[in-house]
Amino acid sequence: MLNKHVLTVLLIVLLPLVGCSSSDKQNIKDGFTEIGHATRDATKATGHFFRDTTKDAIQNAKEATSD
Repeated sequence: MLNKHVLTVLLIVLLPLVGCSSSDKQNIKDGFTEIGHATRDATKATGHFFRDTTKDAIQNAKEATSD
């Protein structure tokens, strides 16, 4: 069971959200969505960078050993 300190912190954190208007809640949700999309895009770009770098390294190794 949750102790009193955890419940107090949860209430303090949730209290501002209860007082927010629905448009404020939507703005908060949109902000988290934008952060999620930016994180996804950065992860994709990083993955593509490493994929392309690895392909280049393999191609260069093949060319160096084929001579």
